[in-house]
Amino acid sequence: MATNNIAADNSDSTERLSALVARLGAEDVKRPLGGGWTIGFALAHLAFWDARQVAALERVASGEPFPSEDLATNAALEAIADAFSPDTIGRAAVDAARQLDAVVETLTPDQVGALAGSGKSYAIQRAPHREEHIRQIEDAFG
Repeated sequence: MATNNIAADNSDSTERLSALVARLGAEDVKRPLGGGWTIGFALAHLAFWDARQVAALERVASGEPFPSEDLATNAALEAIADAFSPDTIGRAAVDAARQLDAVVETLTPDQVGALAGSGKSYAIQRAPHREEHIRQIEDAFG
């Protein structure tokens, strides 16, 4: 698994997310995406999951095992999503993406290989997840 390709893909998705967020206003984040989600919630979801992976990868980088994940996380996030400010949620998503991108670049090839071998490559290959939600938001935003 080539870390430089992962880093480039992540960086590209972060820049796409940043450009999209720059186009959104506070009213835009209230637009529905379907399934009870809004643009703002999709941004909160991205911010949370990148921030969560930053915390997990920092543990891996220091020699600790990758922490387990709670399958109820999205439901819990949905319950508190309205507390996020429409004016800042986009910036939080971009900031979390940039932090994740930076952490991925600190991992050794052995750490990347171990994550891939244990089915945790999603923690470092963030571009597919970001792109899924970027497309979803672009479709709703126009």
